[in-house]
Amino acid sequence: MVNCNIDNRIRITQGATYQSLKIKDMNREYYTKKGFELYAIMTPSDKYTQGIEIMYPSNPIKSDNQPAVYILTNREGKLMKIGETQNLTSRFFKGYKCVTNITNDRIREHIRTKEDLWVYVLPMPIIKEKVLGFKCETSYSKGLEYNLLKEYKDDNGSVPPLNIFIK
Repeated sequence: MVNCNIDNRIRITQGATYQSLKIKDMNREYYTKKGFELYAIMTPSDKYTQGIEIMYPSNPIKSDNQPAVYILTNREGKLMKIGETQNLTSRFFKGYKCVTNITNDRIREHIRTKEDLWVYVLPMPIIKEKVLGFKCETSYSKGLEYNLLKEYKDDNGSVPPLNIFIK
């Protein structure tokens, strides 16, 4: 089997068809087909110090206080960021809206100066296990975020515009 790299984005093997050479269109539709659901829309706002409002048009998530992987897209559906959180409510109601750090500031600046962002989430189960006699809780959110970012980078040559790198 002969592997070659075209434009550092597409790997093909000998005998590949034209259809298999197409780059995935990794947009909102791609992720909603995987199970991501609309959670909120982030818009500019003069009401808050940090300058953005988070509107929850409908809340399909049964429990906000849970881990999740999320994507941010623009109005047209272009993927802008892939992220994860251990607490969905805290991440959006507090984090992006109030907490100052490099990531949150970059997202807020994008919203204030360029465009609204749509938030789609995929809630993750909380896994509860006893380890060494202790009750432990975890989720697969970090692992899924990593793999989604890796898939995106492998297919597009870089991470989404509002991501900086893959952790």
